[in-house]
Amino acid sequence: MTTKSNDTYVYAGAEVSGIYRLSPGSSQWEELTQGLPVDPLVAGIIIHPNDPEVIYTGTQDGPYRSTNRGNSWERLDYPKTGAPPWTFMFRPGDPSVMYLGTAPGEIYRSTNSGDSWQMITKDMGSAEMTMAFPTRVIALCADPNFPDEMYAALEVAGVIRSSDGGDTWEEISGSLAPSEDTLDLHGAQCSAALPHTVFITTRQGPFIGPDRGSEWIPVNFGNFSEITYTRDLKAAPHDPNMLYVSIGAAARSQQGALYRSR
Repeated sequence: MTTKSNDTYVYAGAEVSGIYRLSPGSSQWEELTQGLPVDPLVAGIIIHPNDPEVIYTGTQDGPYRSTNRGNSWERLDYPKTGAPPWTFMFRPGDPSVMYLGTAPGEIYRSTNSGDSWQMITKDMGSAEMTMAFPTRVIALCADPNFPDEMYAALEVAGVIRSSDGGDTWEEISGSLAPSEDTLDLHGAQCSAALPHTVFITTRQGPFIGPDRGSEWIPVNFGNFSEITYTRDLKAAPHDPNMLYVSIGAAARSQQGALYRSR
């Protein structure tokens, strides 16, 4: 995760040691754990779109916020019984509204910049596959042109969509084959360049969902990559026509690559 300011800070989360920061001009990663729980399991990081000093992260003890680029952290008002946050999203055009997805799968919303959170759904996707672990909300995205249109990528449970800013949700896995390879999602992304369209990443490569995900069209990633196990996909903040996708041979692998589409 990087900031959009002229000084580029890079943040990385780790499973049992918290968050690390690489500052401009430095080659050393700094550990940022002041205020975080002991042995923090960090599964999500997001930077405020208007203030790069403000960072949010998810841990096994709920969401935390820093107002000084990670030097110190405070726990937010989040239910003690809430599942650990896995991913975050700001509502396009209104960063006071935030969403987070958890593992096991639930979605929460905040209307006060993360000060407090309320669960809005725990009905998670396709029941076609049963795994040894509960469904996780891997990624959240919203259409920048129509921010009430939201999507959640679910691990081995397909895709769900909201048309009302998160109040209600419906499964839209639709034409995705009912298999572990296609229902095991890892990323979801909307682009301002393509209204009413969502991109998702699966073990079989990326898919495009036009007309608000009414169908799923494979990108045929295998035409130019031996590895189709796609992890995440992002639109460039400076150019919505530019997409980046990361790949890896499996859940754990030394093989991987980053592709760009223009």
